Amino acid sequence: MISALTWYLSLLLVAIINLPLTFKLFSKLPSRGFALARPLGLLIWAFPFWLLASVGLLRNDLAGQATVLIGLFVINVWIVRRSFAEIKTWIVENSRLVVASEALFLVCFILWSLVRSMNPDILYTEKFMEMAFINGILRSPSFPPLDPWLSGFAISYYYFGYVMSAMLIRLSGVSAAIGYNLVSGSWFALTAAAVFGVGVDLIAVWKSKGKPELRVRSWMIKAALVMPLMLLIVSNWHGVFDVMHERGLFNQAQSVFWSALDLRELENPSTSLSWIPERNWQWWAASRTVKDFRLSGDGMEVIDEFPFFTYLLADIHPHLLGMPFVLTAIAQALNALLGGWEGETGLLGLKVPIKTSTLLFVPVLLGGIAFMNTWDFPFYLLLICIAYSYWRYALFGIKGRLIELVWLGLGFGIASVLFYLPFYLSFASQAGGVLPSLVFFTRGKYFWIMFGPLLTPILFFLFHRVWVKKSGLQLGWSLLGALVFNFVLFAGSWGLGWLINRRLNAPELVNGLYGQPARNVFVDAMLIRLRDPWTWLTLFVITCLALLLLTKRSSVGQSLVEDGKATSNPTVVFVSLLILLGVLLTLAPEFVFLRDQFTSRMNTIFKFYFQAWIVWSLAAGFGLVYLLDPEKRRGWLDKVLPWLIVFTGLLSYPLNRQHGKVFGDVLLLVLLGLFVGWLISALIRRHWRYTLAVLCLLAIAGGLVYPVIALPSKLGHTQFNRITLDGFKTIRDGNLDQAWAIEWLQSAPAGVMAEAVAETGGSYTTFNLISTFSGMPSLLGWIGHEAQWRGGYTEIGNRQADLETLYSTKDWIRASEVIRQYGIRYIYVGGFERQTYQLDETKFADNLKLAFESGDVRIYEVTNP
Repeated sequence: MISALTWYLSLLLVAIINLPLTFKLFSKLPSRGFALARPLGLLIWAFPFWLLASVGLLRNDLAGQATVLIGLFVINVWIVRRSFAEIKTWIVENSRLVVASEALFLVCFILWSLVRSMNPDILYTEKFMEMAFINGILRSPSFPPLDPWLSGFAISYYYFGYVMSAMLIRLSGVSAAIGYNLVSGSWFALTAAAVFGVGVDLIAVWKSKGKPELRVRSWMIKAALVMPLMLLIVSNWHGVFDVMHERGLFNQAQSVFWSALDLRELENPSTSLSWIPERNWQWWAASRTVKDFRLSGDGMEVIDEFPFFTYLLADIHPHLLGMPFVLTAIAQALNALLGGWEGETGLLGLKVPIKTSTLLFVPVLLGGIAFMNTWDFPFYLLLICIAYSYWRYALFGIKGRLIELVWLGLGFGIASVLFYLPFYLSFASQAGGVLPSLVFFTRGKYFWIMFGPLLTPILFFLFHRVWVKKSGLQLGWSLLGALVFNFVLFAGSWGLGWLINRRLNAPELVNGLYGQPARNVFVDAMLIRLRDPWTWLTLFVITCLALLLLTKRSSVGQSLVEDGKATSNPTVVFVSLLILLGVLLTLAPEFVFLRDQFTSRMNTIFKFYFQAWIVWSLAAGFGLVYLLDPEKRRGWLDKVLPWLIVFTGLLSYPLNRQHGKVFGDVLLLVLLGLFVGWLISALIRRHWRYTLAVLCLLAIAGGLVYPVIALPSKLGHTQFNRITLDGFKTIRDGNLDQAWAIEWLQSAPAGVMAEAVAETGGSYTTFNLISTFSGMPSLLGWIGHEAQWRGGYTEIGNRQADLETLYSTKDWIRASEVIRQYGIRYIYVGGFERQTYQLDETKFADNLKLAFESGDVRIYEVTNP
């Protein structure tokens, strides 16, 4: 409890100090970026601290962090002195928004910290990796931080999010193992508050029709709560099919329905006939909904995480750590679209039509996103630049905008890299270019199961906006734009495939990817795609409809806001841009994927689809609010019955557990009958908009099934008397001697450590537990992961064999050669060392100092190398 409180207060301190700067940087947003004060504060605190520690002007310690925080305090005080009255007036007038934002953050922080306390172990999957990074950063005197799994080398990974995590651990004074779980809880809250703030802005701008007097009303605050629900809780439809399968639906047609659906873990008939799936690791399958196939018919695993799964898994990967910051970038793009960049800066003898504070901040933001999760950088650079260019286009017309967009993208792109140049100088990547995705594409059934809860509100919003408010639409230009966009991707993919196969003479690469001789790939791939075009058709329709909203004649050559009257609603424009960005993120992997050690679309789909979920959840949330439109009056039947049906359906889960399977069947039939009756009634009364909204609610309710069944599956065996945020507790309880050794190393002078590495490389095991939790750089850690981070095994060299020699040889001279070669100071001897090697410990006892001993665990120290 004390740890969570000090963590919360630390984040609050960072937010309060940087609130004036937040107001300045988001000047055109109705919320003034208030809900973004924490992520923005973390970013502009971490960036100068990391940079100064990288060039040797500060040490990587609490004093260095405090120095930068004091500097930011001074800057914000200066801003307050110039804008105190304006800031005070806004806070007074928007006190409800302030309270709602803070309450949402606190509730989400408590909620997800509680979830983590029920399953706090830093074990399994890749939690070891992240814990090693954080402890390695905490122990490094400067940046780049020392790699705890490859002594003598710096971490070769996008580690900026772990720097922020380590900074909060230091500031709050909590242990790293507790801080790990508080990072998960607080990032969940940071993301919820950030997307809520963006949602408030979208709704307020929509209702004000772009007028300068943007006021946030109470109903807008309530409506904006849809946004965190859509982003963080709503999940894919795998849970719906999981429940159907568990209940035994379509069992007689098992070979037809379930075989055709081909979803992970839903192949065989259910024997329990329950409404609640209760198999082990049931929650995992939803992250493997999409499946790729070679031409030979072999299936290939694809990762398709969505935010709720990511937080439930609780690996604090870069895509999780980057979420509040990409939402900050989205908010900055909206600010640009509303004219928030208006101003002028002199730069190298030129006058740049962007105010100075923005010109400095945007590269810090975009460069920080690249440093946290490099895959995200180009997409949010594109969004920000297009949003600003669209504002310029609305003011000055189309002439010169394309060149301006290119220069803006190049300028911000180069500046973003230069601001974080020390990172790139020490970074190596496994990425090896782009490969054509000739055969690999997402089947329509998988695409809709993955994105159905978001696609439904998006499509209904677009259809209603286009067909009901269709004045000034340019269908021809929209169709042409969609066709050109698709043709460019298709031609690029097939052309790249031809070049690889013919000019580069690499048929073995094509054969390896697609499992068939290269001469047949092109024809067979096209035939397979033509048999299942539904993903492409879905994206094509969405592209056409979104472009229609962007090509309204009324907005060409005019300001988005002119004489206090909107010529084109800025929110509709911005939501259309978000939808198109999601299309780009999901359509591009249909034709190309990034080449890495997996030689498949696994990581490309993972990274691209995750970002698509973020931007589409915002668009879908707004689409739902737009269709419901709380300001429109409706009768009690329309207000009560649809919501009652949806939420009673959600409550049927615990009721089913209590009253049995037959009760659940009857309840479902009653709810279905009520819904069909209401739907017919609404259609007869021609309530098209609200009918579409309720159908959206039904689709979203399907996306809420997974959280309802996955949380008990993940946390169901928790003993409430063992709830804790300490991720180290299980390790301490399991082997106290080992835990004491780790604690001894945490306070010991820095030095290279040797510990066992598994013969298979150790990835996803508890090997390297000592270096992971102590932060002491070890000779070698998870070999497969190190190779991924560095793009090969060059740096690893012969370390695995040398470790075996060190532990197994009886010859002290040979062992001492290994010690001198790698500068080893500590040699750990415990259970893994005895299991992995034919250990000869005598040479250590005879020639080295026994620095630590507890039970069968010993640490030898080299005092005279």
